[in-house]
Amino acid sequence: MNTALLLAVRELRDRLVDRTDVLEKVKALTLLPDDLHATIDMVASYYEVSRKAIESLIVDHRDELESDGLRTISGKELSFFKEEGVISKNTPSLVIIPRRAILRIGMLLRDSQVAKTVRTYLLNVEEEARIEAPQVIDRAVKRISWREVYSTVNYKKKLGKLIGLSDGTATLLALSHTEREFGVDLSEYKRHVRDDDLEETFSPTELAKRMSPPVSAQRMNRLLAEAGLQRWGETARAWVLTDAGKPYAKLLPVEVFHPDKNVSTTKHAIRWRLAVLQKITN
Repeated sequence: MNTALLLAVRELRDRLVDRTDVLEKVKALTLLPDDLHATIDMVASYYEVSRKAIESLIVDHRDELESDGLRTISGKELSFFKEEGVISKNTPSLVIIPRRAILRIGMLLRDSQVAKTVRTYLLNVEEEARIEAPQVIDRAVKRISWREVYSTVNYKKKLGKLIGLSDGTATLLALSHTEREFGVDLSEYKRHVRDDDLEETFSPTELAKRMSPPVSAQRMNRLLAEAGLQRWGETARAWVLTDAGKPYAKLLPVEVFHPDKNVSTTKHAIRWRLAVLQKITN
């Protein structure tokens, strides 16, 4: 397989985006103090290109990169990096880029020798996977059946609704999964999904910091359980949302990669609305 196909076909990029170990094999990667993200300047330095080249690529492929976790932070979240001395205290916002998005940039960046080396490593991985799943390449070069795409989105949306996701979340999840399955770009459709999923929600760790005084994430989870909003599921080994907790939370899909099996599974994380703090403190 040549690099042109990797540059052109999103499904192939989606298959390989979890192989972030390739980055360190090619070159030492500098990250922010959280050891999870890099800035635009750090990514530009890694790929030995200008900042403008990375900024342009982000503009052209923002939806794809945001699916990997690229985002812009400000306010309290940004203050952590200011306190670490990474950025100026006058900086109003910062684009942070996780490893998956850094790797995807390498798959999309044409004029970088480092990116070409990254793609070479990835193609070796894909050649091995292609022997096991040749239909991935076949679908990439065959004409897409939009009737089949439509049917697949509907089917996946029904599955999402079956497990209790909101209409908007189920639709977004169905569109994202279908994008990967068929190698098509459905970002325009995803932008028009109307739902309360734009509402800001928080993890137990983030909620814990908003308590007065702040508490630990473990304590916050206990408080939520004591209020009857969640319970510990022994089978899933995770917190499970109760019926009483549903008005205060949303279930958001999170993909988990299993390197031993080279597959991804989708779990659903509980994200809490801010109103839950008033519920547990009354």
